[in-house]
Amino acid sequence: MKKQTLILALLLCVGSVSAFAQGTHRETSVDGLKGAVRQVNSMMYTAIVENDAMRRGTPLEHLETVYNSKGQRRSMSYLSTEEEVVFRTRYKHDAFGVTTLEQVVDNNEEVIGRTYYIYNDQFVLTESYVEDAERQVENRIRYKYDGSGRLIQRSYNDALGQVYRREMYRYNGDGTILSNTIYNRQDQKAMEIRYEYDRQRQPITKTVFDYSDVEPEVFVTLYRYQYDEQGNWIQRTEYSVEGSNRIPEYITERSIQYFE
Repeated sequence: MKKQTLILALLLCVGSVSAFAQGTHRETSVDGLKGAVRQVNSMMYTAIVENDAMRRGTPLEHLETVYNSKGQRRSMSYLSTEEEVVFRTRYKHDAFGVTTLEQVVDNNEEVIGRTYYIYNDQFVLTESYVEDAERQVENRIRYKYDGSGRLIQRSYNDALGQVYRREMYRYNGDGTILSNTIYNRQDQKAMEIRYEYDRQRQPITKTVFDYSDVEPEVFVTLYRYQYDEQGNWIQRTEYSVEGSNRIPEYITERSIQYFE
């Protein structure tokens, strides 16, 4: 199974909201950040092992996320390895602090996509929809929650209103996601992803059960972290697992700036 790079994930899921992004929660918390974070610069590299030592290899992706003092996202930029903006997401919030609009712009600041968010009277996200550059609706996403306010279902609807993907969530006692099960247009189970976490509530094991082929496949990814004094990770090493072998794949380093 090929790894989806960050730019592909962003292009496919522009404006996607995590399982905890609802109501008036601080978006820094939704993004798994602690403290008064102002900006996060994240750079992903290939991981190279030479003479039993691991080092950074080729730079792959550079993501820069900027927050305001209220913990709301201001912008998220995908930059090339030459530090040029490939595209940027700009966020708009209403008077209650919830995200109402995301605009994706290219390196000429031309809008190439929009995502709108709709909330109920309790400021809980119930629906979002994506428009392309011509203002045509590409899809709609509808959200369902359990009695504790946790997202339990995300349904993706095409332009004709037909559900082509469903995501179901289960949780651990501490609120972290235990598993995410994905169903295709025929409402058949296509994939299940299970997670294990460290004490900082960061995933350390991701096990993917891929049911798209006749013979299901299992892929295991391990994550190892280094943290700063605030408890935010500043380096993450990603390993694939093949049998008893742990193979380094990627190293991601983050530089985090805080409000004083």
